Amino acid sequence: MKSIIQIMVVLVASVVVFSPLASAQPELPDPGITPDSPFYFVETFMDRFRGPEEVADRKAAEIIAMAEENNSEALARAEEQYSRAMERLEQRAGDNPNMNEESARQASNHMFHLANASEGVPEQAREGIQRAMENSAHARERAIEVINRTDPERAGEVAEDTLEELAANVPEQAREGLERALENVRQQRGPDRIGPPVNVTDREPGDGASEEIGENGQELPENETEEINGGELPPV
Repeated sequence: MKSIIQIMVVLVASVVVFSPLASAQPELPDPGITPDSPFYFVETFMDRFRGPEEVADRKAAEIIAMAEENNSEALARAEEQYSRAMERLEQRAGDNPNMNEESARQASNHMFHLANASEGVPEQAREGIQRAMENSAHARERAIEVINRTDPERAGEVAEDTLEELAANVPEQAREGLERALENVRQQRGPDRIGPPVNVTDREPGDGASEEIGENGQELPENETEEINGGELPPV
């Protein structure tokens, strides 16, 4: 009996150790009624009674589902609904740092799932996935910028944490589209965005893990840490 228990413990430990992708990022919910259904209006009506976080997750799941079906018309509708959901999420967060941190992490999670899904959908549907990833990247960036207004150090930590989560969990074959989305957002934000990209894995532990973000892309003094943002994923 004791040996059986020991074997079970080893098996459980193996699952925890060797399944980082399964546990590191929150799963998206079932999308429910999708935009390709004539009853989709029921889904949009029910969204009025759901929290904005739940709606945003469901719309991200809808995009993936429609991309997998290669239904371009329904995919475009899902993209539109996702964009609206992320706008409502941003409006709800307002200037609240805590809520903006949650929004940044949620947007990062969407990017993770969208990037993974992009490798398994038809080529035609990948453009929709790419646009959705850029939408997520913009939402993440805006949330971090709000935090930066009152707490640059915390904004830097959120920016770094979300980048590291993506770097650790997105498989190599799915990284190209994700990096392109982040880079496009970095360029579109212009000189007033939060700092230039930084390869977060180049730093040794303890040498500035919590990095401050300079406002308006200005270079920080030498006694402070480098600026960071979401523009570049470190290599796996």
